[in-house]
Amino acid sequence: MPSTLPADLTTYLAWRFDAVLPGTFRRNKVDFAHHEYPILAPLPTGGRNTPPLERAAKGGPYVYFVCHAASLVRYVGKSLEEQVIQRWVRPGVGGPAKHYWTHSTRSGGAVFEIARGLASGKSPFFALRYVPVAELDEARRRRFGLQPGEEPARQAERAEQGLIRELLPDWNRS
Repeated sequence: MPSTLPADLTTYLAWRFDAVLPGTFRRNKVDFAHHEYPILAPLPTGGRNTPPLERAAKGGPYVYFVCHAASLVRYVGKSLEEQVIQRWVRPGVGGPAKHYWTHSTRSGGAVFEIARGLASGKSPFFALRYVPVAELDEARRRRFGLQPGEEPARQAERAEQGLIRELLPDWNRS
């Protein structure tokens, strides 16, 4: 059973998905070209340069969370991009825009789960929240084995895995 975001974990709102628009789009990338992606809304306002709704004081790497309206953490991931939203936005083929929310894996992924949750009424919205790894509290940094001066990609990996163990998001397991 997924947990809610802990009160002692400060996170920032990157985006809020509250609708699925009619139609689908595809990606040019070969690994994902077989997917017909749902169109989550609101669409990114500035392509890959769409700013998060709330900005963190520190930069990446980041750990991000897809949360149900009741704050249940459904998915935990990491981003090494300059801005966390860049991990989620890619150009698409078809549909009403040039850039879409495309976080996915070869077998599906978060955008498909979000679209199913919205369409079924399981949640009126899903929030994409994030925290810079540098802003994690000392207790979590120790618990997750983060080392000062460690390579950012390794810190992000440790933080992501630690938060998956702590929060038990169900979409990470499916």
